[in-house]
Amino acid sequence: MPSVEVPDTLDIPHRLVRATRKALGRSQTVVDTRDKADVIPLHTSRGLVDRALRIMHALLNEAENRGYEVETRSELQRGEAEHGLVIIIQGRAFSLTITEQKAKVPHEPTPQEIRQQQRNPWTRIPKYDEEFNGRLSIGAPVRNRWQSSHAHGDGARWTLESRLGHLLRDLEDRAAEAERQQREREFREAEQRRQWYAVIAQARRNQIKKHRAKALVEQAQAWRQTIEIRDLCRAARSRTDDPMSAAEQEWLEWAEAYAATLDPLSSPFLAPPDPPANREALREFLQGDLHTHPWPFDARGNWTPDTDEPSV
Repeated sequence: MPSVEVPDTLDIPHRLVRATRKALGRSQTVVDTRDKADVIPLHTSRGLVDRALRIMHALLNEAENRGYEVETRSELQRGEAEHGLVIIIQGRAFSLTITEQKAKVPHEPTPQEIRQQQRNPWTRIPKYDEEFNGRLSIGAPVRNRWQSSHAHGDGARWTLESRLGHLLRDLEDRAAEAERQQREREFREAEQRRQWYAVIAQARRNQIKKHRAKALVEQAQAWRQTIEIRDLCRAARSRTDDPMSAAEQEWLEWAEAYAATLDPLSSPFLAPPDPPANREALREFLQGDLHTHPWPFDARGNWTPDTDEPSV
């Protein structure tokens, strides 16, 4: 794995290192820039600031040399501004902060704490204090149990400087894994969408089939009625040689005219117009939520999604 060289001195500091130096303040004990915008989030004792900035200089330069973006961000969280630094790999931002680790040390009660406990025996004096221990750590701290972290730091057998290459590799692996998961998620969503549209398309075919079958049966019934009425009219005209009365003639003419209105073959023999293709019209042919995806038919019943499903 390529190592990341950390210089002993900074002749041309990274732009964010320069900005951070200007924002350090005058504290001689603790330096904390985590609440400042456009700088490197840093929380260490004053004596480790120079080393921390040299490490960040090397890390940020190496990230940019690999083609990654480095930027600071400010966001509102619960009404308060939160500032941070991110390295962007394959479109995914990884937060970074550099801090000095802390260790528990026995607490030495102060005279004020002793007097307060003497006055109130229920007063609890802490057993331990947390103090900086001289070890640096860099990464993204876990803010809650659902958030993963990526961090490396000084250890008993290594320094943070020797772990910078490992840190970048971890970020690259996380970015690749996130990309893989996104592709899998997009594939699943596309497949679910394809299946949903296939169900809708089949429901539309079933709807049209039912609609046409009903119209065809009605045409057949009308045709039978037409034949029966015309047969009846012919039989009435041929049943006697006596001239028909005006009333009979009028009734026969009306019956024959009515038969013509029933005749499905008096006009081109065509399928009926397709029924509406809105959600309400198709509800009886479907189950489940009809709003899972955008509705695939327009107001004219045309298939609109850009999918592999054929127009119906």
